[in-house]
Amino acid sequence: MKTMGQLIETYLTVLVHPFRIHQQFRHQLSLPEQGGVVHEPLTLPEALGISWIFAIMRGLCKIIILNYFLQSFLNMQSESFPFLQEMLKSSGSSTYYFLLFSAALDIIFFPIATIVLTEFWAWVIRKYSGWLNPDLPAEEIADQITTHALSSNLFNIIPFIGDLIQSVVYYFLMYAGLRSNLGASRSLAWVILLTPTIFGLMLLSLLFFTIFYLVA
Repeated sequence: MKTMGQLIETYLTVLVHPFRIHQQFRHQLSLPEQGGVVHEPLTLPEALGISWIFAIMRGLCKIIILNYFLQSFLNMQSESFPFLQEMLKSSGSSTYYFLLFSAALDIIFFPIATIVLTEFWAWVIRKYSGWLNPDLPAEEIADQITTHALSSNLFNIIPFIGDLIQSVVYYFLMYAGLRSNLGASRSLAWVILLTPTIFGLMLLSLLFFTIFYLVA
């Protein structure tokens, strides 16, 4: 049974050595930089559990930071316009509870949204893996790539720009897994990552032409 220290070490190592750790997962190679340590792949519940901790921290930080700015704004307005003080306090309380409710929803639904996204990408990778080489353990490879891409959630705790950084790092980790674990070429890795966008554009085009045909 893996300890919490081992789980966190693997979780963070994915961010430091994304290509090498996926090579290790596929070929059972050790990482020379870490004294020949062989990391055991994380399962989805393990990676999701650690990511959820960062999601909770993000929610709490969001509440604290937004509440600070909200209170600062209300104090400034109250000093400038005393007759608006009661009105601003009432609206400020409503806004605060809305922010609290929004942050709580983010925390509660984070595991569900993450599981749906992970399972979707795993399905896409399994399909491409079957076409690339039917002899590959498609299920195992897809799970390893999508599960370890969740390490990007560490950046969610960065205020304001954390979500943007997390999204960029998520797709970079997916790319690293496709290259080193699945063995895809650079062009194929990009095609796999762009597959949802391509299908989305196709569906929008189909919808557009259908509406245009019905209107015309």
